[in-house]
Amino acid sequence: MAEPLLDVQNLEMVFENKYQAFTAVDHLSFSVEKGQTLGIVGESGSGKTMAALSVMKLLPNQGRVSGGKILFEGKDLVPLKDREMQRLRGRELAMIFQDPMMSLDQVYTVGSQIVEAILTHEPVGKKQAEERALALLAAVGIAHPQRVFRSYPFELSGGMCQRVMIAIALSCNPKLLFADEPTTALDVTVQAQILDLLRKVRDEYQMGIVLITHDLGVVSDIADRVIVMYAGKSMEDASTDVIMNHPAHPYTMGLIQSAPKLEEQVERLHSIEGAVPDIRSMPKGCRFCTRCPQANDLCRETEPQAKEIAPGHFVRCHYAGS
Repeated sequence: MAEPLLDVQNLEMVFENKYQAFTAVDHLSFSVEKGQTLGIVGESGSGKTMAALSVMKLLPNQGRVSGGKILFEGKDLVPLKDREMQRLRGRELAMIFQDPMMSLDQVYTVGSQIVEAILTHEPVGKKQAEERALALLAAVGIAHPQRVFRSYPFELSGGMCQRVMIAIALSCNPKLLFADEPTTALDVTVQAQILDLLRKVRDEYQMGIVLITHDLGVVSDIADRVIVMYAGKSMEDASTDVIMNHPAHPYTMGLIQSAPKLEEQVERLHSIEGAVPDIRSMPKGCRFCTRCPQANDLCRETEPQAKEIAPGHFVRCHYAGS
């Protein structure tokens, strides 16, 4: 069997100060194949984005990878120096950040930012880079690429800026793309267009995609496999069909029940009471025990280990599969 494009093994990422360290991603493992989309789902504070930034080696100053391996095409990225990672980012690995308006530089035109990305990694002249930039804008569904090429980000809509971000990410044909909440704050029509675009580039280039979102509806539409994260840990890991139709962890069930359904009319939406625990004060036992309606003394005292309850279906719960 061929090795996966990305193989993350027991990743541990911490925030630390002079006195102590707090774990934000705790022994997370996953893999991504060529042409596959992996969805990582969870509420804000679950560690989704920190996991992606760990792979990209773009962590904030107080964050660092403290354990595990990040194998990209068999090569461990953890020990690489900044200069080595700079050669990989953009060319081999790319990321679409959560807020395109904040990620794009407002004082430079869209075209100049795409051209810069191309010139940084490709041995081409400025004219060739400009031609490729225009072709990319057209490829991501922008109707008037010449006009957008000359525009500044603040002159464009949120959906248009997201397409520009995707064009920049695709400028050097990366093998792996991280998309962090790529449809947040977009209306339903634009959201569907962005997902269709991601699906198109994945299939056309056989690119691996890691889609980070809080919305199970988004991953059900595009992902092949889903990891449900909570408080830095993977709570459930299975194919999208299994996650959506046969969830086994109470947290996954709560997320699914919380999603509004068009065919149902209800007076009040289901919600999971409470909030994700602060990384500075994690519960002793199961991370979810403070919010789980099924929690008992065992859950509060002993942390469950991930177990395979069916082929390819992993759950971190004492009672799943029993």
